[in-house]
Amino acid sequence: MKRIITTLLLPLAFAFADDRLPPEKLRAEWSELKEIQLSELEITGFHGWDMPFDGGSKVFFLEANGDRFEIVVANPNYWTEEDKAENRQAFYLRAGKNRFYLIEPKSAEESIICDALLQASKILKGKERKNPTLLVKLSELLKSREPIFTIKG
Repeated sequence: MKRIITTLLLPLAFAFADDRLPPEKLRAEWSELKEIQLSELEITGFHGWDMPFDGGSKVFFLEANGDRFEIVVANPNYWTEEDKAENRQAFYLRAGKNRFYLIEPKSAEESIICDALLQASKILKGKERKNPTLLVKLSELLKSREPIFTIKG
């Protein structure tokens, strides 16, 4: 059910944003993250991925010790001007009550998340949209920041 709600509400959450980013009231600093312990992140579940009705973002549904969170591979409408100028894919971690945490390139958070994704890909089981080998690709994209979208105009 939460997956359906996220798929439907993500575009609404971003729709009224300044610079097409998550609006100020939905953005959060990493120090505010309480739902998952990032310093001890161990992904214990991968519930697949889906695309919200926002023009192409992809959302990966994950779990860490019972707490659910998502990694959003944002479509270019949600990229910062700097991301657009550098043609760099933007990623967000969404947790708690619709709070978005920007995963900065080459940051400690990025490194922790990539390591946790790779570790989970070796342990978890699944197929099709829940195939844990997708987590390897997600980790690679997160590190490389290679865009999965073509910027128009």
